[in-house]
Order: sequence, then structure tokens, then C-alpha cells
Amino acid sequence: MAHVALYRKWRPLTFDDVCGQQHITDALRAQVQSGRVSHAYLFTGTRGTGKTTCAKILARAVCCEAPRDGNPCNECAACRAVLEENALDVTEIDAASNNGVDNIREIRDEAVFAPSMLRRRVYIIDEVHMLSAGAFNALLKILEEPPEHVLFILATTELHKVPATILSRCQRYDFRRIAPQTLSERLSRIARSEGIELTPDAAALLARLGDGSMRDAISLLDRARGGQSAVDVQTVTAALGIASGETLKRTMQALIDGDAPGALRLFTESYMQGRDVTSFFDELLNVMRDVYILKTTGLSEYLISSCAGDPEGLRALADGIDVQLLEYFVKTASELLSRLTRTAIRRTDGEMCLIKMALRYGAGQTAVPAGAVSAAPAKRPADDDTPPWREESGPAKQPGPEQPAAGPVRTEAQSGTGGDDGVRERFAALVGDKVNRGVRIYFDWTDFIPAPGRLTLAVPSEAVGFMSKPDVLAVFEQAAQQLGYPAVLVEEKGKKKARGHSPGLAEIRENAVKRGVSIREQPISDKH
Repeated sequence: MAHVALYRKWRPLTFDDVCGQQHITDALRAQVQSGRVSHAYLFTGTRGTGKTTCAKILARAVCCEAPRDGNPCNECAACRAVLEENALDVTEIDAASNNGVDNIREIRDEAVFAPSMLRRRVYIIDEVHMLSAGAFNALLKILEEPPEHVLFILATTELHKVPATILSRCQRYDFRRIAPQTLSERLSRIARSEGIELTPDAAALLARLGDGSMRDAISLLDRARGGQSAVDVQTVTAALGIASGETLKRTMQALIDGDAPGALRLFTESYMQGRDVTSFFDELLNVMRDVYILKTTGLSEYLISSCAGDPEGLRALADGIDVQLLEYFVKTASELLSRLTRTAIRRTDGEMCLIKMALRYGAGQTAVPAGAVSAAPAKRPADDDTPPWREESGPAKQPGPEQPAAGPVRTEAQSGTGGDDGVRERFAALVGDKVNRGVRIYFDWTDFIPAPGRLTLAVPSEAVGFMSKPDVLAVFEQAAQQLGYPAVLVEEKGKKKARGHSPGLAEIRENAVKRGVSIREQPISDKH
């Protein structure tokens, strides 16, 4: 006998067998029991949640010769004919490949005839959103005024593509994603019946990977079992080509510690074992998501990554990272995943992403790589708080035998830092934690420009808004006053107005002549 995929073998045959959609199955069963079945239904929801399954159960139920509490008996001639796909009165159409107006016209012309064997003619149109505009128009009339013996069941994963004129003629039912606990219990029952030794951790992992889809979860179990009778977490990760939870936790810890070599080593090991780059970063992003959830809410019931079975390990990661850095990790990994769909050097892109996250490139801070020595920049003495504009002017001191020659002066035109002469470090130290970390990060891109009576902060354009808030300015003014500057000004970098001179009469006359404007000389009257 030919092998049958597990998701087909274990497809529910009655409404009672459908998992996770009780709000729909109860309503459909009640309608069948009372004989109040509508002429058209629209089932919508994500893939693998039971839309087509419920459509087939409903088709058998309305044609069943002896329904049981709204469920088909699956034993009468009508039910067997539908199950064996021998019933001429039940037609299932894939709108993805039969989406033309002629296909719908055939249905419309055929629907007017009475059923040949069963009680009703049933048309199941899967992926109905794929129909063309002409096909939808051809379907409208038969949906609005159908013969009494016709039942239409439409199914779609993209409801927004179905015209409102179709929606208004159908009873709509929204299928929900199935909870991981429900998926895990269903997988365990199937495994017991198939003689598969499925561990609870492996069932939970498969349920999370199924992402609310029963069909996907059962298909993953079919892949994971292979030719083995025992399925555990290691078997699942090896069969599905995903990184293990331990590898992902160690990679995340390396990123938090700024250990770029360690992160690269773990990624390379996973890559050489055949793990897909996209799958690796998908799971790593899920770990970041779980860490974020634990960091901000402490709720472990919403964990979805392959490390969800070890909430304490994830809590340890959450305790070692602040929210701003975690947001940077999430943003960087998300940008990589969107780029991986159109790059041919996936491994290189993945490695560069890990290095960028480990060393915090672009995050406003730079981690020191493991084993490297960081040279701290020289600072002015702590007691030297005299602002540059108050220093006494005098003849320049000539370098003596014990006095090194001064280096070249960095001007604002030469450097983006504005030649602040140490004001930046002292200002940042005085501000401290009185402002949020985002403001402090932008100090690295700010020009500190001392002037008599005022300290100007020239900041990037995107930072002007939040660095000009009253509460932030109050902190800035307090720090500036401690440095000897009565006032502080925050302005956009590069937007300073050039200070020119007022043109004289000779310059005005010269410019006019260049532009071909004639000037008439007129003597000034004595009265004026």
C-alpha cells in the first residue's frame, strides 16, 4: 500500500475531531441539526487551520442520510461516495489553477440542474481570492439567487483580496491559529497511535515551529521521525535543519558579551552542519523576542523560540542586556533577514551581521573585542574647569626643551567633532544619567562649540526634536553653568547661518552692472 502523509491520514472526519476551532464547528453542527444551512459560506484564516477540512465535513453532513448530532455518519452511501471522491454532486475546485471566467460559467450552468445522487450540489472553491475579476462577476449572480439544492463553500487565506460583493453574500467564519498546547497534545496522540516515541519537549518544539498550523506541525513530525521510532529535540533539530536551543543561547550570550570571535565560531559550526542561514537568524530573532518578552513583562507563557523549554536560561540572558541594546539587536537581525532573500552571499552577510551586533557598530557604542586592548583618550585634568573663552589671552608660549610642541588645531571644518577641547567629556560626565541613554549616545555625533556666554550643541537633524525638549534642555543648562557657560543652545548640525557683511554702495553698483542694470546718478539735494 502506498505511503500516505500523516496530515492526510489524520485529517478529521467529523466536527468533533477538529482541534482549536470549536467556535466554528459548534455553529456549523447546530445549523446542520436544525436544517438551517445557508447557501454560501466563506472560511478564512491562515494555512493549515482546518478550512478545507471543515468544508469537506460540512459537504458530507448536508448530504448524509443519517447525520449524528450534526456530524456526518461517514458510513452511509452518500458519505462513502464523498470520502472516496466518487460523488458527482460534490465538486472541489482549486481557484489558483481554475480562475478564469469560463470555469465559473461552467459551474453556473451546471448548478441549475438537480443533483444526480445526493441531496444537494456542493461546490468547494479553495483559494477563492485567486479568481479573476471576470470570474468573480460571473459568480455574483449565482451566489445572490442560487437554486435551493446548491451549497457554495469558499475558502481563502487572503480575505482582503475577495470583493465586498462576494463577502456580503456569504456567511463568514474566521479560523484562528491553533494554540501550541493544543498542537502538542494532538501530535502526542498521533505519535502514540503511529507507534512513535515522541518526547514532550520535542512535541512542544514541533508545536512552536508549526506556528498555529495543524497541518504544518503534523508534516514536521512526519519529517522528523524519518525511519526512527524515537523523536526527541536533537532528532527534530537535525531533521529540520535548525540550530539547537543551546547553540542559539550561546550565540546570544556571545553577542551580549561583545565576543565576536565566539559568535562567529558558533555560526560557522552551525553552517558547516548544514543549517540554513535564514533559519538560523529566524530562530535567533525568536530568541531575542523571547528575551525581550521576559525583560519587559516577565511572562514565560508567551515564549515561542526553540529555547522556550528553558525559561531560566532566557531570564539569565535578559538580566545581562538592557532594552536599548536588545532593540538594536532585533533591528539588525530583521534587516539581515529582509536582505537574505535577495543576496547570493548569505554566509558572508550573516557573519557581518553577527560582527556588527557583537561590536555594536551603528548602535552608538563600540564593544571592545575579546583580547583587544582599548586605549582610552586622554582627558583634561578634572580641576581644569575654565571654559576656553575665559582663558587669558597672551603671547603664544614657545616650546622649550621640556615642553612638547602643540599638535595641529582641529577646526570644525576639519572634523565633525567641532574641536570642543575636552568640553564634550566634562559635559557628558556632568549630565550623567539625568537623561536617557538615547540622548547620551548622540553626544558622539554632536559638535560642542564654546562661545562667550554660551555653549552650542550642533546635533544631527534626527536628534534635534528630543534633544530640544524642555526637561532635557534644563539638564543641559545646569551642566553648562557648572562649566561656566550661562546658556546652552541646541541647533541642527550644518544649518548655521553664514555671517556676511552688508554690501556697500560700490559693491551694489558693481553687481548691478554685471547684471545689465543701468544706474542713473542723481545728486543728493541739500534739503536732505
